[in-house]
Amino acid sequence: MSSFTSPLPRGITGPVLTVVAAGATLVLLTSCGDGGSGTRDEGVASLATPSASAGRTADPDAGHVRIRLDDNQQDINRLWDAWSHCLREHGVPADRKPAADSPALKACASIYPLQPVEMDPAENPRYSDGVRAMVRCMNSHGIKSVVSEGNWAMVSGDSMNLPNYDKYRVECQVKSFSNTG
Repeated sequence: MSSFTSPLPRGITGPVLTVVAAGATLVLLTSCGDGGSGTRDEGVASLATPSASAGRTADPDAGHVRIRLDDNQQDINRLWDAWSHCLREHGVPADRKPAADSPALKACASIYPLQPVEMDPAENPRYSDGVRAMVRCMNSHGIKSVVSEGNWAMVSGDSMNLPNYDKYRVECQVKSFSNTG
């Protein structure tokens, strides 16, 4: 495998979504308080939860599901699976990409998993610092990574099979991006 792009980029569509939902998902997020059980602790404040700010009249992400910076891959898969299930419930075959004007997209819009705010270059002015820190951290754990097209990427998708890959990805992501926002 040549270059491997960072998982779940902003505006994810089509085949990448299928890979994500299938569980061969890529690079994103240490579960806070789940003790490795794979369950989300909704009582823990998310680093990615948008806060109400004075003077802000409308939040375009209000009511949407947002992936937390500290979510593990099992949590992320569950969110994508719920969105995929909703699309199927609204008539989109599992092997098809819904049309841009599909009623299913509108019906399932609120459960489309948005990336953590810290991982959104439009929301985080220090995003590129986080990307460089992420690459350094992953490389320090033996997971060969590079900066690619403004995002972090693994040199080989085979790295996902390394022991403790998800643990290191989550640790590195929290460490690299939680201090950049």
